[in-house]
Amino acid sequence: MGQLIILAVFAVLMYVLLILPQQKRVKEQQALLRSLKEGDHVLTTSGVYGNIVEFEGPVLWLEVAKGVEIKVAREAVTSIVGDTSNDDASDDDAPAKKSKLEKFQESLAEKTDSADDGVEVDDE
Repeated sequence: MGQLIILAVFAVLMYVLLILPQQKRVKEQQALLRSLKEGDHVLTTSGVYGNIVEFEGPVLWLEVAKGVEIKVAREAVTSIVGDTSNDDASDDDAPAKKSKLEKFQESLAEKTDSADDGVEVDDE
């Protein structure tokens, strides 16, 4: 009889410590996926940051750089990082409010542009 009580207590303890928190995380993730909208800045499970451009059912399109869009499963979104639609921000403040990612992308673009300057292409 004592062993049965210990087994029952152990089962309840496992349920409370393992199953309930997992159910809570699943519900939070489902709520996050339902709340996604175009323009949200999100992080995917693979570590890719991007802005949601368009939804196609279970798939969404992320703009990861200017003019570069990738197709991602909706379930791959782990969190909303921020909203990039700043209506209050003026164009004068734009350089001051650039994220580290945007600064990094600009530096890569500058390096690529300077590397392409010395290359001649024959268009025949």
